[in-house]
Amino acid sequence: MPNYTLLDKSVHSAATLASDDTFSHAKRFNAVTVGFNEIASISGCMPVVVTTDTSTNTRSLAAVVGFEEFGNVFCNDEKWLGHAVPLSIQCYPFNYAIEDHGVSMLIDTSSIRFSNAGSDQANRLFATDGEPTSLLKRYQSMLTDLVTGQQQSASFLSILDSLNLLSPLDVTLHFDDGTTKVISDLLTINESQFASLSAEHIFDLHSQGLLLAINAMMLSLRQYNRLVQLTQDTDNPIKKVGMKLSTSD
Repeated sequence: MPNYTLLDKSVHSAATLASDDTFSHAKRFNAVTVGFNEIASISGCMPVVVTTDTSTNTRSLAAVVGFEEFGNVFCNDEKWLGHAVPLSIQCYPFNYAIEDHGVSMLIDTSSIRFSNAGSDQANRLFATDGEPTSLLKRYQSMLTDLVTGQQQSASFLSILDSLNLLSPLDVTLHFDDGTTKVISDLLTINESQFASLSAEHIFDLHSQGLLLAINAMMLSLRQYNRLVQLTQDTDNPIKKVGMKLSTSD
């Protein structure tokens, strides 16, 4: 389990962060939260769907990066196997907390990449004068994009809900050994509902810059085939995937 704590230059003045181009911390992930500002880049690499946190009944945009049986299919011992990486994966071991006074930057001190007494000067988080290094500034910038995108996502999903554009999605996995599995806890854009919108609604979506995101989400479902391809070197790969959209709530 991660141990997130507030990043403090007085406490972490000697902290270093080892690189990990394979994003190995994410190897067991099946889906990760993405921001509205990531839809365009992520949708050409992996499916972008909507998930629901049943404990809080809140919805989030998410990128599907794997399946329970395989973990994250983009993770490889040598390199990341996709041309896009969700910001929530790139930002680790950093995270954020929103408090009354603003956004705080957190760091997972249990990460094997983190050391609070490192000797690698190139990977320091703070310079000798206490100012953030270029490495830390890069993570600060990514974290800002992550916060902004996730806040935008909430507004985007609210609009999709108001137009009744989200419907349950069943994804059926057909394995090489003949077994099947249905994943039924996802939502996606209902193309029929979208096609039936009035010209006024379409114009409003266009003027808000949402049409491209909606189309990108629908097209992103084709990337399930890419996920299937990435299971082919396993003992029991997925041979094909089927998708069924439900009009029921």
